[in-house]
Amino acid sequence: MKENIGLVLNLDSNGLGVIRSLGRAGIDVWGGDFIPKNVGLYSRFCKKKIILPSPLSNPDKCLEKLIIIGKEVSTKPVLLPTADYWVIFLSKYQTELSNYFRFNIPESGILDTIVDKAKQYQWAEKLGIPIPKTYYLNEDSDIHENDLTYPIFMKGRSGHKWATTFGNKGFVVNNSDEFSKYYEITRKNNIDAIVQEIIPGPNKNHYKVCAYYNKNKKLLALFSTQKARQYPVDFGVGSYMISKRVDNLIELGLKFFEGIGYTGVGSIEFKLDERDNQFKLIELNPRLWQQNIQATYSGVNFPLINFLDCIGVELGSILNFKENVRWLDAIQDFQSFIGNYKKGDVKFFEWFISLFKSNCFAYFAWDDLLPGWKNSNFGLKYLKLPYKLIK
Repeated sequence: MKENIGLVLNLDSNGLGVIRSLGRAGIDVWGGDFIPKNVGLYSRFCKKKIILPSPLSNPDKCLEKLIIIGKEVSTKPVLLPTADYWVIFLSKYQTELSNYFRFNIPESGILDTIVDKAKQYQWAEKLGIPIPKTYYLNEDSDIHENDLTYPIFMKGRSGHKWATTFGNKGFVVNNSDEFSKYYEITRKNNIDAIVQEIIPGPNKNHYKVCAYYNKNKKLLALFSTQKARQYPVDFGVGSYMISKRVDNLIELGLKFFEGIGYTGVGSIEFKLDERDNQFKLIELNPRLWQQNIQATYSGVNFPLINFLDCIGVELGSILNFKENVRWLDAIQDFQSFIGNYKKGDVKFFEWFISLFKSNCFAYFAWDDLLPGWKNSNFGLKYLKLPYKLIK
């Protein structure tokens, strides 16, 4: 078997971007997932497709199968997780997996703090990183009605647990009755929640700072990008992103990464609060983010840097990148346009022209057509005709 294999874990659009970034660089890429129809499995750059037991519902079996795979190759493959639950799984079984694989993720204590958003925000405050006004909900919560100014946003302390339970990022709470209703729902589902003020402003006020640190905490890669649009419109995932360098934003992101002693790849989302002109922390995700292929097109190949660092290649730091590289998730962005159009935040011609400025895509690629076709065939079943939606 070939040496120096990259095994990408989670093969939705996040993993697809990683597979393409590595495969185009000549790396032998394998894909591992417990969802057998995820689009990354259809990429021509995915040389071996591995269906694994779920790391969520059957972690022991998943560990067992990964160890079997690791024993079959002469050189330890590099694991590249692209979902929170995979990072948590690698951290939990780090001792066992390190015998057969190489990977670079945050130290367990740091990861525990990042995964728990309450601890993440508390750490940010200690470092002087601005955050939205935040309340932590539990059995001993001392929140009074006059403390809250509606609307507010309720979300989970554990983002991946919340998402797998409710299928969204959180609930918009408009009054005290809704607060009681949603709080009771979270308690019934055994989910610890937090509530935050909603920072006013459009989608384009959202930004990401992305970085990769080796195990000696040296910064090897840096990138920042702006959300032009997202879906769902107010609390969602970027659907149209534009690479953009904002120095004071980058400075703030690196202050947080380095203040907590971060290692591995991560992305921090901020939102510009126009009321005080401060960037405020939304969340840090300890993994390769959905739009990682945009950084590759901008000259910073995070998956390759991660891979080469793990196999011991000495690397210099890549701290500059090309601006105005535009990433598009066509189906999600169409739905984002509908929502923004109804709110009056975007005009049809403005949106339509922006599509033709796209440099890279969540699923489509001329040299790797099948994932885009599979995603379009699935996604179009759930889209209504534009004239039915824009009326």
